[in-house]
Order: sequence, then structure tokens, then C-alpha cells
Amino acid sequence: METSAELHDLTGQAEEAVANTKSALSTATSSAADAMKNALVAADDFVHENPWIAVGVVAGIAGAVGFLAGLAAAPKSRFWS
Repeated sequence: METSAELHDLTGQAEEAVANTKSALSTATSSAADAMKNALVAADDFVHENPWIAVGVVAGIAGAVGFLAGLAAAPKSRFWS
């Protein structure tokens, strides 16, 4: 009988731990979603207020990615001799 009671207690503790974990995960997910929404709104506002800065940033990133892609695709003897 004692093992049955211990098993029942452990089952209750495990169920409580699972419920607490689900609640914490739900809270964290909600918080992360809110933070993402706030960041997107801030980025949208910035782009609407400063469109040419946003165009310049995108062009700079595209240029850097293009340079790195060209460097990776170039023959190695050309740069590493």
C-alpha cells in the first residue's frame, strides 16, 4: 500500500511539473511574440520616416553578400597564391 501512495504522489508531482512547464512556455511564447511585434512596428516606422537610409542599408548588405559570394566562387589561386 505504501508504494501505491508514493506512486500516486509522484504522479501528482509530475503532472504539476508538466502544467507549470506548459504555463511558463506559454508565457515565454507570448512575450516573445509581443517583442517581435514591437520590433516590426518600430522597423516599419523607421522605414516610413527614413526611406533612403533603409535603401542604403539594404544596398550595403546586398553589396557585402555579393562580394562574399564572388569571393567564395572565385578560383582560390587568384586570391591565395
